[in-house]
Amino acid sequence: MPILLWIFVPGFTAAGAALLICFMMRCRMDEAIAHERGALAELQSALIVQRQTLESAISDAKAEAKRAAFDEFLNDFRVEQRQYVRNSRLFFMTRQTLVLRERILFRNLPLSNWVEHCVTLDESVGAAYASRGRTIEATLGS
Repeated sequence: MPILLWIFVPGFTAAGAALLICFMMRCRMDEAIAHERGALAELQSALIVQRQTLESAISDAKAEAKRAAFDEFLNDFRVEQRQYVRNSRLFFMTRQTLVLRERILFRNLPLSNWVEHCVTLDESVGAAYASRGRTIEATLGS
């Protein structure tokens, strides 16, 4: 029996030492895995922040491109203006009006008809005869 004891005791001791080493290695592995998971979580959070930053930069760039395109589109619209003075005579009355004509163009294509605005500059009675040196009374008296 003592021979069996000498055979089994070192085997049990080796098995106990192997179990102890197995538990220690498992603890070390769990510690290494926890450390790696922490590093992975940091990297994932950094990637999420970078993704959000890139998405906001992309949306800002899209908005800026839309604004630039819209500004370029609006720059193609223009208003053409023409103005002249119209003199009209009706019997003894003369009227001088400023006529302002406007229309909207897209590049060179007219989008609207001419719109006229008239402003009366001078309205006088008998000015046609006064310019020749005669008055209304002189004309009626003769």
